[in-house]
Amino acid sequence: METFLASGGLLEDLGINPLVLGTQVLIFLATFLILSRLLFRRVFSHLVRREEELRRSREAMERHLARAEALAKEHERRRALLEAEAERLLNDLVGEAKAAAAAAVARAQAEAQEEIRRGREAVAAEKQKLLQDLLGPIEKLAFAVVEKVLETPLDPAAHGATVRRYLEGRI
Repeated sequence: METFLASGGLLEDLGINPLVLGTQVLIFLATFLILSRLLFRRVFSHLVRREEELRRSREAMERHLARAEALAKEHERRRALLEAEAERLLNDLVGEAKAAAAAAVARAQAEAQEEIRRGREAVAAEKQKLLQDLLGPIEKLAFAVVEKVLETPLDPAAHGATVRRYLEGRI
């Protein structure tokens, strides 16, 4: 170790000239100072401005994202309300359609009952007419049979009502 220190120094052993080294250090410092005054401050201020712009952009993006989420929730709420309203309207329409169908069926049944009643009345009237049409010849025949059986002539004025009642009850 003594030979290392006694040899004139580490810089000489490494082949470095102290005057050149000092000059290089001074040039480096002068260059650094000039660049820091002219360039580094501008670059640094630009970086600070850019960082501030990025921060503001990030905040704006977060605000927009929050607004978008709020709008999405509002949209979902309105969609649910519209779906519920559509379901209610559909149910109302189905109920109205069922009521209209029931009313139509009731009207048709009432009309059918009325038609049946009119048909029965028409049949009864036709039956009554046919009976009245047949009653005359049957009455004559009945008088003829009774006169033959009794071997006595009958008076239609006196006995006609009795024969007619008998025939009407049987026919």
